[in-house]
Amino acid sequence: MTHSRKRYQKIILAMEDALTTSRDTNIAGLASAIALCSSLLTKYAAHVADVTVGEETGEHKALHTAGQLASTVAPLNLTELLTRVNDLTAKYTLHNTDAAAATPTYHQADVGAGNALVATTTVTTLSGAITRLNDIKAKYNLHDADTTGHTTGAKYATAVDNAALGTAIRISAGMEQVRIGDTVSWAILNDGTGNVTGVSAVAGDGYVDFTFSADPQDDAIISYCVAAD
Repeated sequence: MTHSRKRYQKIILAMEDALTTSRDTNIAGLASAIALCSSLLTKYAAHVADVTVGEETGEHKALHTAGQLASTVAPLNLTELLTRVNDLTAKYTLHNTDAAAATPTYHQADVGAGNALVATTTVTTLSGAITRLNDIKAKYNLHDADTTGHTTGAKYATAVDNAALGTAIRISAGMEQVRIGDTVSWAILNDGTGNVTGVSAVAGDGYVDFTFSADPQDDAIISYCVAAD
């Protein structure tokens, strides 16, 4: 009796023999940073715009034009997020500096040392944006709550959770042909500073989500192959 065997050949859609992870691709990090940034844009813009007009008393004596944001549109990706965070940094710093002045131009009275940010340098990475956003949230909420520099205070605080990095990254570069349901084989070649282990790798439309036991940081190294039948 003769047996025949059908041979099935998988089509390789994407592969990499040594990819170093980057926090810029951290899924939870980007999502949480966008959520916090979006809230801060809205709250801070409303705070600055609350001014005395005619007989209507506002939080500030006059409109601080230089302290207004270039855009309040919520960011959709890392590039837009970095632009918004750097603008928030610059504009909040100007606004808070006025509050701490001996004779404020826009605030009701000198609040003393004020609520300055830890750093005001340009952020260029998702990790840097997360650190900055969490600092802006803390200092801005204190600034907003101040009843010396403002007529009433505590009108525009943000309650959105701090941004934080997660355990999964999304790789889309070179994944144009990848679709949901495709097979992903992968291995960790170097577990990096976080000593991570692999949990799962799931294909989506144009990307693969790799989940680790912890944040893979910027130095874990993986290899992967994505194939379709």
